[in-house]
Order: sequence, then C-alpha cells, then structure tokens
Amino acid sequence: MQNQEIESDNDSLFGGSTTSEMGSGPPPSAPIALRSIPSGYAISGLHFNPDIRLPETMALTLLRNIKEFNYFRGGQVNQLMLFERGRTAVLETTRGVIPPNSVQESSVDAAPSCLEDDPPVASSSLPSFLLNLISCLSELLRDQIPHSTHELLFPPPDSSALKPARQAILNLYRPGEGITAHVDLLKRFGDGIIIVSLGSGTVMELAPVPSSDIIALPSLEAGQSPQSQMSEGVSLWLEPRSILVLEGEARYNWTHGIPARDGDWVQDEEDMDGAVDAQWIPRDVRVSITLRWLLPGAEVVGGAMGDDQTV
Repeated sequence: MQNQEIESDNDSLFGGSTTSEMGSGPPPSAPIALRSIPSGYAISGLHFNPDIRLPETMALTLLRNIKEFNYFRGGQVNQLMLFERGRTAVLETTRGVIPPNSVQESSVDAAPSCLEDDPPVASSSLPSFLLNLISCLSELLRDQIPHSTHELLFPPPDSSALKPARQAILNLYRPGEGITAHVDLLKRFGDGIIIVSLGSGTVMELAPVPSSDIIALPSLEAGQSPQSQMSEGVSLWLEPRSILVLEGEARYNWTHGIPARDGDWVQDEEDMDGAVDAQWIPRDVRVSITLRWLLPGAEVVGGAMGDDQTV
C-alpha cells in the first residue's frame, strides 16, 4: 500500500503523467548496469550497499513534505537548494529564491528517525524533515562505512571542530532525463557527498577522470594508485530509497552522471555469465536528495553556472 501511495504522490507532486510519456520500448544496445559494486572492483571512497535503504515510511514522509512545500511548483521547477547558514535557511530554485519562512508553514509531520527511540534532532536552519533524514542516514550508515567517513558526514555534536555549512539539494527527474557526468565543483563543495534516491530507480555511471585532472589526495598511502587501481568505469543501479556515498578518491577523481534514457538494463553480478539475462526496468519520476558540505564562502546564493550539478 505504501508503494502505491508513493507512486500516487509522484504523479500529483510533479505535475503530470510519468510512464505514459516514455519511449516505445527498451533499446537492445543500452549498457547493462549492476545492482551492486562488482567483487574485486575497488573505488576508494565509494560506499554503496543496495541492501541498505531508507525505510518506506521515511521515503513516503520525504515525498509528502516535498509535495506539501510545493518545492517543484507542480513540475515547473526541477531543482531546489537549501543552504544551512547559521540560523537562516536560504532556498534557491531555478526560478528564484523562496523566503525562508515558507519552510515553517507546512502542516506535515515528519517521521522522527529510522529508530523511534532516537533523541530529538537539534535545532537547525534546515527543515525538520531533512534533519530527520540526516539522523536516519547516520544510524543506517554507522556500521556500513569507516568510522572516519561517518564522522566526516555526521560530525559529533560535541566536536570542537568548526562545522561547515551544509547544502541539501533536491532534484526532479522525469523519465528520459539525466545529467552529464561530472565531478562536483572543487571550489564550492568539500569532501563527503550523500545521494538518496526516491520514487524511481536509475543508473549512475562512474568513471575515472582523465590523468591530467587527477588530484593528489593526502590520505593516499605511499605507492597507492590515485585511481584505486581501476581504469574502467562502472554502471550501478540505484534502487528506490538507496543511499550512495562519495568521499576521497570517489569524490575528487571519479566522475558520476546519469545517462538520459527511458529505462535501464539491470542484472545481478552473479548473472553475468555471458548470457543476455538482464531485466529492463522503465524509469518513472525520480527525486534525489544530495547532502554536501560547502566550502567557506560558498553558501552565497547565485554562484557560477554549473553550481547545481548533482545527481
């Protein structure tokens, strides 16, 4: 029942039909994506486990809040950015700036966290449903990523270190839409990126940057390859409610993007025996929520063209 509610929300949320607008059928030549990172395929800083996903109740709550706030203006806007700047939330869309006080007018109650006995989230400039998402992600990823990565993404509240401003960006993708492969802006965003997929699944393609663009990271051990000893890209199927983390090498020296097409061929790694046994999965409306750290001064609204690149 909850899945039906989410699909219904997608239809009304973003102003129009979804699958009925797609192409006539699956292209036989489309590349095949995998549901998980291939065994032996190591990209340092890429963290993705398809079995670790947001609870359905949390996903439904997020979509309902997005609908209540009308962030996408009935489908007229496809992106919205929220900047955590002290006690002020600045909301920027592709059509202008939304007053911060509009965030406080919603009557929708957000789910408290992944775990009902979690303590309440501290006050912040981000709306409560995003704070609850961050709290939920912290719990889900605690045992899934290295401790240092967890502290990078979720700094302890009692830490004496200066906490940078956080950006939450919401993107709307209709069937057939994608985004060019890119590395998130180096002069605008810091290390540590979380990507959450809602609604429909999609394929993310990751590929190493050209050798001339490689950034030497201080965290690399002596003699370690700056591209994690991998020279080929990989296509990953991002399930609805899935969570993907990029940090270190994966954040700085690998591009990520979404190919523009109406659906995707997907299969499990253990099925890759030369047979054509992949499943064609049509795309529907997808909403992504990306959490990133802003570098000092980067929270100023209205930066250079291309600041909104994210999946």
